Amino acid sequence: MKRPALFFGTLFLGAVSGFAQTKGAEIQKYQEAVVPETLLKSQLQGNVLLVGRIDKQGQIQNLRALAASFPGFIDPAIAAVSAWRFKPAMRDGKPVEIAANVGVRFRVKNNKRGAIPQPILGDLPVFPADASGTKTAPEGFPIRRGIDPKLRADAVLDVEPQSKARKMTVRVEATSPTGRPYIVFESPVAVPANAADVRLSVVAPVGADWEEGVWTLRFLADGREAGGGQFWLARDPSRFDFAAALRKQ
Repeated sequence: MKRPALFFGTLFLGAVSGFAQTKGAEIQKYQEAVVPETLLKSQLQGNVLLVGRIDKQGQIQNLRALAASFPGFIDPAIAAVSAWRFKPAMRDGKPVEIAANVGVRFRVKNNKRGAIPQPILGDLPVFPADASGTKTAPEGFPIRRGIDPKLRADAVLDVEPQSKARKMTVRVEATSPTGRPYIVFESPVAVPANAADVRLSVVAPVGADWEEGVWTLRFLADGREAGGGQFWLARDPSRFDFAAALRKQ
């Protein structure tokens, strides 16, 4: 059997203009996933959502799968992303650790490209934001409680293309480090005819009672799990041990 071409989509943790000496992590070494032959023959398509952190040396750490269209995609995605290397994120000219949300897409090049079993996130960059919802730092930077009043997630939800336009209800829950859920978004979302993805921005206020630590975002599409990601929250992120918090998960 001829080996089909595969396409992998990943989040790019790049710089955001307007922040003097503050920029996001930039990928320097990229490695594609090696897909098992059994999955290639089956022509399965889907996504894997990974979470972890990018340390001050630009290495990705504490990597784990949060969601996947098929379990067989998880190991190849983790193996590939574990080999990536970054130019570390910088705040005020100094390297900092940041949260990493990584989406890996597996697609075959044929007339069924885009056919996935159910909606699932492909990209989920999360940012600290001001009261208007405007980003105050690059992707993955911790939200500073008392300074950044909101969080912003610019999600890309991959869907199976259909010939007719439709709507789906998207619900987003933020879950605290101790497991307390907060609904931060719930609304019908329009899906155009033949669309392979839907883009939506989730802007939510950061509660005064929100705990410090690693939070998760959970997306549901028409009541079905659609993946998720993470964000970090602390009054003083430079003094909070997010690495230790991730190891406890």
